[in-house]
Amino acid sequence: MTRLSLFLLFILPMLTYAQERVDGEFPFDVDPAKKYSLYIPSSYTIGESNKVMLALHPFNTSRWDSESWCDTLIDFAEENELILICPDGGADGRIDDPIDTAFTSALIDSVANWYDLNFDKFYGVGFSWGSRGLYTYGLSHGDLIKGYIPVGAAINGTTEVNETLQMNATGKPFYIVHGSADAPTVRFYPVRDSLISKGAIVETNLLSGVGHTIDFPDRNEILTVAFNWIDSVNCSALSLPNFQIESNALRVYPNPVVTGAPLLIHLDHQTDGVYTVQVYGITGSLVYSVDQYLNPGQNSVPVNLKKGHYILRVSNNESEQEMKFLVQ
Repeated sequence: MTRLSLFLLFILPMLTYAQERVDGEFPFDVDPAKKYSLYIPSSYTIGESNKVMLALHPFNTSRWDSESWCDTLIDFAEENELILICPDGGADGRIDDPIDTAFTSALIDSVANWYDLNFDKFYGVGFSWGSRGLYTYGLSHGDLIKGYIPVGAAINGTTEVNETLQMNATGKPFYIVHGSADAPTVRFYPVRDSLISKGAIVETNLLSGVGHTIDFPDRNEILTVAFNWIDSVNCSALSLPNFQIESNALRVYPNPVVTGAPLLIHLDHQTDGVYTVQVYGITGSLVYSVDQYLNPGQNSVPVNLKKGHYILRVSNNESEQEMKFLVQ
């Protein structure tokens, strides 16, 4: 019997009910009883695409597993009409072990068979080691996660979130929540600055006086602000005809761009020469076009844009690169 068949055997009896909490386990790989928790909000509608939050739990096994993490986030998920998917990190608590990342993918695939998931509004949240796993798992899986809420990430600079992973962050929204008393010089500023340099769309909330905890004041309100921001910045669900979005060879930084500031464009692995630089509104209307000499590396394009989402296209006779960016 396949893993998927085993999973169906364990979970299908529960699928008769919506708007509920599901805690279960099933054999996976070498683990005879791999745990998971789900929460289906009261707003869930069969036959419609529903927003999803993948939630990765912290390391401390004396408090955290999939069930306790799901308990912590239920009110947040219900308020924001999110299907909550919480895989379990096993006996060692490390949610980013190979068995756990494989299980996370299997869990997502399987839940998608039973519930109507909107993969254009598929987001991720994590705390501590779970945030570390959110960075590494999410950025290793291409376009799965459309927006990130890392909280108090247990990382060492950008050692875990390396440059190869960060190249997949271009155009993706990150709302980073971190405590000012939780080693921000190591765990907050380096990854924030590096993600911005790679063309990610980054917003932050550095919580004054807060240490390494998820139990900070107004947690659900802060997480809701973070969710609403990544959901509003996420361009994946919008119709973008005739565009092949994202390119590791083209970056805008900082992203978001400050209103009234010129575009700072970075070309990787491109030759210098005259390029056509075009900026499109999110509906595909051309708002700016210029032929300009560009060098590999940083270039400044003097365009003054209003707040909103845009698409940048840079092309010449040899190549065409596109990416999304935000002006705020």
